[in-house]
Amino acid sequence: MRPPALTWVLVGVAAAVAARRWLDVVEVRGNSMAPTLVPGDRLLVERLSYRLRAPRVGDVVLAADPRTPRRELVKRVALINGEAVTLIGDNRSASTDSLAFGEVSRGAIAWRVVVRYARAPPRSERYSVSESVGCCGPGRRGSAGRRTGTGVELGGSPTMTVFPEEPASC
Repeated sequence: MRPPALTWVLVGVAAAVAARRWLDVVEVRGNSMAPTLVPGDRLLVERLSYRLRAPRVGDVVLAADPRTPRRELVKRVALINGEAVTLIGDNRSASTDSLAFGEVSRGAIAWRVVVRYARAPPRSERYSVSESVGCCGPGRRGSAGRRTGTGVELGGSPTMTVFPEEPASC
């Protein structure tokens, strides 16, 4: 006997609510994790892992900024010393990380980056905010253009990177 359609709707709503509690989407801003992550990359993060286990060296995480707790930082776990964690950006020359603000507590790390599901297009494919950009290119109307601090990014074929990924060498 098949469950009624209302049951499937309720199961779907419950799954969506549960997923929203444990999953989130963030966009990279800044070059501190380049070339692994660049401004405009979109990341799927999850918070269940660190309720079950401690962060591991090499994990890419979303952590509260110890200088401004309402702000979050995307960094790589470099060292774990008991309850203290050292967070480092892959691009040392552009990163404000534990080298500047010291170690953070394990409790400051709530989210683990699971996957980069959309890569920002190369700079040569970006257009300035003043141009009208849509799915058909500059000057044409459409819905794929998205305004960001670095300009409007065009939709395209997303690439996917599953983490942890070793830092790219510069």
